[in-house]
Amino acid sequence: MRTTFLLLTCLILWSSANSQPLSEKIRKVETNLSPILVVAGDSVKQFSIQDRMAHYKVPGLSVAVIRDGKIEWAKGYGFADREANRLVDANTLFQAASISKPVAAFAALHWVEAGKLSLDANINTYLKDWQVPDNKFTTTEKVTLRRLMTHTAGLTVHGFGGYAKGRPVPTLIQVLKGEGPANSRAILPDTIPGKINRYSGGGYTVMQKAMVDQVGKSFPEIMQETVLSKLGMTHSTYEQPLPSRFDALAATAYKANEQPVKGLWHTYPEMAAAGLWTTPSDLARYVIEVQQSLQGKSNKVISRKMAEQMLTKHLGSTGLGPALRSSGDSLIFSHNGANEGFRCLMVAHAYKGDGVIIMTNSDNGTEMAQELLNSISAAYGWDFSKTLQLQRSPLSSAQTESLLGSYKRDNYVFEVIQRDGKLYAKPRWESESRELIPQSKTLFIMRDGQRAEFVYEGESKVTGVKLFGSVVFTKVN
Repeated sequence: MRTTFLLLTCLILWSSANSQPLSEKIRKVETNLSPILVVAGDSVKQFSIQDRMAHYKVPGLSVAVIRDGKIEWAKGYGFADREANRLVDANTLFQAASISKPVAAFAALHWVEAGKLSLDANINTYLKDWQVPDNKFTTTEKVTLRRLMTHTAGLTVHGFGGYAKGRPVPTLIQVLKGEGPANSRAILPDTIPGKINRYSGGGYTVMQKAMVDQVGKSFPEIMQETVLSKLGMTHSTYEQPLPSRFDALAATAYKANEQPVKGLWHTYPEMAAAGLWTTPSDLARYVIEVQQSLQGKSNKVISRKMAEQMLTKHLGSTGLGPALRSSGDSLIFSHNGANEGFRCLMVAHAYKGDGVIIMTNSDNGTEMAQELLNSISAAYGWDFSKTLQLQRSPLSSAQTESLLGSYKRDNYVFEVIQRDGKLYAKPRWESESRELIPQSKTLFIMRDGQRAEFVYEGESKVTGVKLFGSVVFTKVN
């Protein structure tokens, strides 16, 4: 009898929460933001969206919330262009940055089913006037489309910096070869394909080339015809540079110091990896199609069987495009994005029909977006994210001293400094430093929730740090 009473009570509370007027839910979302993580001893407050945008110096933000397979609401906040006094609304375009990848992968899977590509054949089979260089790493294992999509192809180049307006923009071949005016190095295997999961925007650029060569059209045309037009993503394009017809809708990109990026935004010829301009509502249409494809309710781009493959975990819990976590009915697919002056995130339940997309026009937008996601998750009772509760692990002075210094990978430098008795990360590709909260002598959590795992040689010599899950930066001093 007691169990029955408790079940009825839970059902009544659940029904009450889900019968709240939409305006009340939105109000809760907008007024209950809290820090990404709380360390024992911190005082915890709740803030409004406007409070946190001011705190993080984020000019503009746009959000779309999906519930039960439909866009429940979408709204813009702040400025698309502060200098022009132009406000963000639901139709303001942002650079999706790396969220371009899962949308591009969606199209590639369509062409796999159409017979133009194969997931497991040597990708060089599909490349015409450029080939992935064969070397000692490809003797026994080959680069394949499946490995490109799951970041297991062993290829170089983590990400791309883009090109400021007025600067020469390289061709796709020049990007692949790392030849001027490309500002990234050559894309080639430097580990055995299939052995490790290591994020590679370079891999998605190879996928872009294979799609262009096999379909016989420009990449923006392929994406428009294969995905965007089919899903009603009318405020989206992979065209780079952005055509002038979109200028009035595009958000200006802002640096961490609140200054607009030179030329308003960067151009990304690496379109599959970073080139999508879109809105949260349009990305929500992609999310909903993935969810409905998985249920066999709508298969405008791929079949149900392919959707199941797409959302199957590979090495590193990566699917064919999206990142994956949890399992079964609670499976979540997601992706984050970071281009110059833009930060965004997308997260959704595969089977439950819920999701959130948040886009900002600031290098400071990561923390802002995560706090808003926490607030939405709490208001809707979803398990996407919540405030982290941490304790500090004590470090000796010798352990602290061993961590200080610079860590480098390619042209990127990650610096660890000490201030007021605490350790801070100061990545050279960002202007803001973030406190490193020790969980052990190797594992640290940054204030934005990112992990930094230090690599030791023996008991005391620090030789590197792992960031972004598996990217190793080598200690240089």
